[in-house]
Amino acid sequence: MALTDESPTTPPAPAAPARSRRRWLTVLLAVVLVATLATGAYLAVLARAWSARADVLDTTATDLGRRLAQTEADLDQRSSDLGAVQAQLQTAQDRLVQLADEKAQTGDDREAQRQLAAYQARVSEAARAVASALQECVRGQERLIGYLKDQERYDPASLAGFEGDVTRLCDQAEAANTQLQRELGQ
Repeated sequence: MALTDESPTTPPAPAAPARSRRRWLTVLLAVVLVATLATGAYLAVLARAWSARADVLDTTATDLGRRLAQTEADLDQRSSDLGAVQAQLQTAQDRLVQLADEKAQTGDDREAQRQLAAYQARVSEAARAVASALQECVRGQERLIGYLKDQERYDPASLAGFEGDVTRLCDQAEAANTQLQRELGQ
């Protein structure tokens, strides 16, 4: 066979598959890049949403902590008041016995006994009202503290309504205590 200067008319066959592989590799890299960017954008949006939720929960937790601390302080005060009223009740009962002895010695036993019985009835009723009201107040505050510690199980409006009810119970206890103080002052 002789070499001639003529060029072949058909191109070489191996060149076409190399270009096809490069194109396929370029497309694959573009798809991977788009998928990576989409995933990154989704994760950024998700992170912002969780951050906003965490801020809301932080604010709620701070408020509930403040309310719980105030309720516990109120409970401590009411418990202290209950102890003081119970001591006053004992003092009043002791004074009643003392007054009964004094009145019995004055001569008008019947009238003295009637007045003493009326006084004793008023004081005893006022003391019972105070003790009962304070016990209800303390029980209510203890329940409220339990509810506040597990507040996510309760409706916030119902929780606030119950807190108002407990406050009214405690106000009634203070009013009953004021009445007892007036009776003891007579």
